[in-house]
Amino acid sequence: MVKVHRVSGFHQGKIDANIEDVWALVTDWGSLAWYDDGTNTEGMKLMESWLEGEPGAVPRTRVMSRGDGAVEHGAPEENREVLLVEDHVAHRLYYDATDGFAPGIRNYMASWCFDELDDGGCLMTISSNFDCVPADIGEQHGAMLHGVYVSIVASLQKYFTKAQANARMV
Repeated sequence: MVKVHRVSGFHQGKIDANIEDVWALVTDWGSLAWYDDGTNTEGMKLMESWLEGEPGAVPRTRVMSRGDGAVEHGAPEENREVLLVEDHVAHRLYYDATDGFAPGIRNYMASWCFDELDDGGCLMTISSNFDCVPADIGEQHGAMLHGVYVSIVASLQKYFTKAQANARMV
């Protein structure tokens, strides 16, 4: 019998920007121009992204290209994240990435939610659940994805810090 390791991921971080501005950026589902993973570890460096489907439609799919380096490490050159729920009132979205974006990860489901803070910023919460086969890679993949979640929040913070600095210069 095949053993499966069930993994949950979680990260929270503050973004010093208006929640509506952050929401507009992250729901432009095909664009990851704001994202800087800061790595080329194991060929997972994001090369480009684009939208499959209609802007604003649910579901819609973000396609991410990682280039030939991903294939060399057993991952697909392109992977897809399908936006399944986009709640403009609660500032929450759900998506899946079930196409094997990393070797051994199956049934990946994630949620991003944003809560407005009294100081005008917002708190981003990322949570996920997924399975790993073989089971012994679960902890490794959990740690890798936690690093991705940290880089997502840091990238959003960096994007808005730069935008605010540019606005002050005008």
